[in-house]
Parts: sequence; structure tokens; C-alpha cells
Amino acid sequence: MKQIWRIFLILVMSMGLVACQLDVPETKDNANAQDNKTEVEGKKDNKEQEKKRKDEEENQAASASKSKDTKKKADGKIESGKGGYLWRVQNGDTTVYLQGTIHLGVEDFYPLNDAIEEAYESADVVVPEVDITEIDLFSSIGSTLIHGVYIDGTTIKDHISKDLYKKLEETFDKQGLPIDIVKFFKPWLLTSTVNQLAAMELGYDSGVDVYFLERAKEDGKEILELESVSEQYGVLSGQSPEFQERQLEETLDSLNDFENVMQQMFSLYLDGDEEAMLDYLFPSDVEQDKEYEEYMKALNDDRNKNMAEKIAGYLEEGSDKTYFVIVGTLHLIKEPHIRSLLEEKGYEVERIY
Repeated sequence: MKQIWRIFLILVMSMGLVACQLDVPETKDNANAQDNKTEVEGKKDNKEQEKKRKDEEENQAASASKSKDTKKKADGKIESGKGGYLWRVQNGDTTVYLQGTIHLGVEDFYPLNDAIEEAYESADVVVPEVDITEIDLFSSIGSTLIHGVYIDGTTIKDHISKDLYKKLEETFDKQGLPIDIVKFFKPWLLTSTVNQLAAMELGYDSGVDVYFLERAKEDGKEILELESVSEQYGVLSGQSPEFQERQLEETLDSLNDFENVMQQMFSLYLDGDEEAMLDYLFPSDVEQDKEYEEYMKALNDDRNKNMAEKIAGYLEEGSDKTYFVIVGTLHLIKEPHIRSLLEEKGYEVERIY
């Protein structure tokens, strides 16, 4: 498996914002391009309206099943399903469930296993990395401007090779989108956007985080965030321009593999085998350069320490509440993971499923 796919899959298992469509900051220079995009999207919408209507009819029951009332069988038990990566930590009458997620997915994932569904049902508070269903528009645009776009008058064409720019232009053209709507995006943001477009085209918009966050809102549960949009953008944008350009080129060259790679990832997630997941993402026979290792440290190690501190705070505050923490699975299985960091603080972490 190519390094670019390992990086992307690691993001899918560790960074909530990969499931959140990024905003295109409106500027004077791209206003006309945005109008063109609207016209193109209108044409695409006309073609897709019939398909969407049929999909909505076919999935009506599945959509309704997101309500806890329709997730129960006639005997009152939650329907069985797959999934895994669930742990529990307790301190007195306070309970924290740690549920590993995958940030992209399909409707067929749900419902998940009984143990996972019951842990969610018992929770007073749902705790994601970030609440991607309620991203504040101004905060998102502000973070994008700070971390993801050129503000010095240059565009992506000024920062990458001619050949790579041509590949990028062709990719957006195939999507029916003018390149000008993203011309101020830096390479890391373009890589994320290209992958998002591929995921949307295949219908991979039903990640586990969204599944539980939407239900939490319907059920009136409290939602607390472990991180902010700006913090996640800071990690995603932390690589050198050369590293970002390499990622972008490898992504564009590998798009034909996207569906197969994601289907393998979905299978590994639903099987719930942490060793198989780690072997797939971090094969022992592949050496990584120093910048890749530094990126992984920022993406996983440093964030795990910060999230573990917040989770320990929930355990120590004596609220007697039950917390359902939903974070990318990598944060719970790759050392130093949240589980081991809590164990270092003296907590017993019990595998539930």
C-alpha cells in the first residue's frame, strides 16, 4: 500500500475533520468562480435528484433507525451489529466509555454491536474530538484562512509544479468543478478536498461520529468537545510545503484505488481487530522518514496526551455522569494511546467489545 493511502487512512481513523466538508473562503478574486460552481452544481443536482429521491425512499427506515425508539426490536433489545473498539473506565459513580470510530462510513454499518449501542444509550454526555455536525461557520472560515489558504496574493499554481497543477485541474474538471474555486488552497487542504470529493461521490458520508452525534442531538444528550477546529487544522497544516506537495501528487495519482482501499478499511473496522488494523496502517517492513514520524507524533501522540487529560478530568470531577467518548480508533490502539495514558494515571481500562 502506498504511503499516501496510509496517511489518509490514518487520518480517517484519527481526525474528525476529514468527515467535515471544508468551506471555500469567499474572496473578491474567486467570486465569479463561485458563481460558476453554483451553475455546475445545479446541473449535477438535476441529474442526481431522481437518484436521491429513490435513495431517500429506500433508506427511510434506515434513517429513522437513528432514533433510539426505532433501534429497538419488539422485545426491547437493541439490534445486533458489528463494530468494536469499546472500552470502559470508572471512578466511583462516574463512567467513561471509550469508543473508537472511523470518520467515513456507509449506512450499512448501523446499528453497531449491542454493547456499543447500549453504551451510547446509557450516556448522559457524548464527547467527540470536535462536533462536526455543528461547525461554526465563522470559526471554520477563520481557521481555514489561518492554516489553509494563501493570503499573499499567490495561488496554488505558484507553489507546485506545472505537471502537478495540470493533474489537479484535470481532477476538478472531471468533477465538473472549476479549479478557480480552490486556487488559494494550500496543498494539504487540496489533498483533503480531493479525498472528500471522492468519498462523497461513493456515498461514504455516514461516519461513526456523525451517526452518534446526530442521535445525541435527537435524544437531547449533552455534547462536549475534546478539541477545536483550529487545533485540528493546525495539525493538518503542520507539514513542510514539500511534504504537502508530495502528498497531493500521490493522492491524485492514486484516486483509482480509493474505493478498494476504503472497502478494506471498512472491513477492518467492522471486524474490530486492533492488531490487524495496526498491521495494515503501520506495516513493519516499511521505513518512514523523519518528517513522517514528526507528523505522526503531532497527529497521534501529542493529541492523545491532551485528550487523555480532558477525559481524566471528567473522571475526577465527581459528576456521577456517564460519558460516551467517540474518537478515531487510532487514538485508542496506537501507543501512546489514550487507554495507556489513563492507565498511567492509575485508572483501570476494561475492554468491553
